[in-house]
Amino acid sequence: MARTMTAKAHPGICESCGHSAIRAKMAPHLATCAPEHDAAGPADDLIRLQVEASGAPEYWLQIEVRATASLAQLDGLLRSTWLECCGHLSAFRLGRSELSKRTIVGELPSKGRAFDYEYDFGSTTSLTGRVVGRRYGSLGRRAVRLLARNAPLPWTCSDCEAPAAVVCPQCAGEHPSVFCATHGESHPCSEDVGLLPLVNSPRTGVCGYTG
Repeated sequence: MARTMTAKAHPGICESCGHSAIRAKMAPHLATCAPEHDAAGPADDLIRLQVEASGAPEYWLQIEVRATASLAQLDGLLRSTWLECCGHLSAFRLGRSELSKRTIVGELPSKGRAFDYEYDFGSTTSLTGRVVGRRYGSLGRRAVRLLARNAPLPWTCSDCEAPAAVVCPQCAGEHPSVFCATHGESHPCSEDVGLLPLVNSPRTGVCGYTG
């Protein structure tokens, strides 16, 4: 699929207040908005992570996690937000070393060094994450929360200028592969493999993922 705009220009949406900003300007917004939407309760050491799709950084998330939360809990949020389709295996890695999912987030490298994540070792979706901030605050009973994510990408139909609604999983990664509902019905692959909804995820068009 051809990309519609650069990662730097593509906006994101704050999950707490709906504020829209490009990724570079979302960080200062979250620095004030996230504390304003803290839950009641004692303050914990919180770590803010930025996660993006490897090779497709226009897909990005800003996440806040308790320093004592496990990678398994972070894995759960990544799956529910972007990835889960068939219960595939996943893994976190730091360099060439795989990290146990019992590892706590507070043990990740501080600002700078990135960690890698893979979901599904067949039709793999790869992500990269890094620590981008730290503060004291309360998530209530939650161990992790989504702060912001990229807005849906404005794909247009490969056969016309209408907004695209479906993606061909057989042609994904090639051109053409995204279609409006009308042209999706006439796409040659539609009868053989079926088309998938075009969703706001780097896994769109992969392994039956529907969001």
